[in-house]
Amino acid sequence: MPAMPAPSTMQCQPKVRTSQHAGDETLYPPCGAPVEWLFGIDALPAGRRKQVLDHALTELLALFKDRILPFDTAAARCYADLAMAARNDGRDLPAVDGYVAGIAASRGFIVASLDVSPYEAAGLQVINLWKAE
Repeated sequence: MPAMPAPSTMQCQPKVRTSQHAGDETLYPPCGAPVEWLFGIDALPAGRRKQVLDHALTELLALFKDRILPFDTAAARCYADLAMAARNDGRDLPAVDGYVAGIAASRGFIVASLDVSPYEAAGLQVINLWKAE
């Protein structure tokens, strides 16, 4: 097993992508996303809407089956660094958003979200989906 670099030497900042037209192959959901999607559908009352969404989610999960990013040791180290930096700056980085930030930062990825404030607090580059073209 390769040795992990010390936290102070880890790269926990995403690299900027130059492509303006990203295809599906550039999207990587973090490990918590399928849990939220599944819970949301399970919480719906029985009926056609729930069936349609469940079928669509099954297809979506198949599309992303090899691209769901884990919260691993590198992500944990980046999360800790980012959370401490946000805290020292007087900003809040909620744990769940921090996990996503750690996953993205440890892999050099940009976060795309409807709620950009936690990722901005972490100092990450984020695409605001409310304003995306």
